Amino acid sequence: MTYSKGRFRQSISMGVRHCRAYTLVELLVVIAILSLLLGILLPVLGKARTTASRAACRAQLRGIGTGLRMYVNENNDTMPVAAQLPSEEPNLPCITDVLLPYLKTREIMHCPSDREDNYFEKEDTSYEYPHYLSGKRVDQTFLGKRWGETSTPVLFDFAPFHNRAGEPGAINFLFGDGHVGDLVEK
Repeated sequence: MTYSKGRFRQSISMGVRHCRAYTLVELLVVIAILSLLLGILLPVLGKARTTASRAACRAQLRGIGTGLRMYVNENNDTMPVAAQLPSEEPNLPCITDVLLPYLKTREIMHCPSDREDNYFEKEDTSYEYPHYLSGKRVDQTFLGKRWGETSTPVLFDFAPFHNRAGEPGAINFLFGDGHVGDLVEK
């Protein structure tokens, strides 16, 4: 007579009771299969996390672009006067302080991937504002002249937060027309 209880198989024959547990080989096979599955899934999950962080950064830049457009419209088509690197130009305000009345919160200027160098803590923003735009009227900048709004970056990540340097998508750019993408589109 054989019956099962839990994970042990027991058999009773002629008053003798036998218990059979999993063998060492069976346990090792299960561990090997699980480690193989983890080895396959972990890089995929890491890549998904990086992609999600890049998408969150791009969404934030779009929101900042809307605030920047409102600022420019209210200030006679003039770009904000702000420091490219606030820590190196203490006499100029940070772009975060200039645009804050047009943004929901200061935290929108913090890229989710800015963890390693933590530019947000040092510069009060994760995004660089180019010096050639500071205080200029739109028609006197590259926005209104040679490049056009679709090709002129107005804010971008301080460092390659989203991929290795030189790789596509490593740095997010906000362009003059409000779209966000790579500097050189594929």
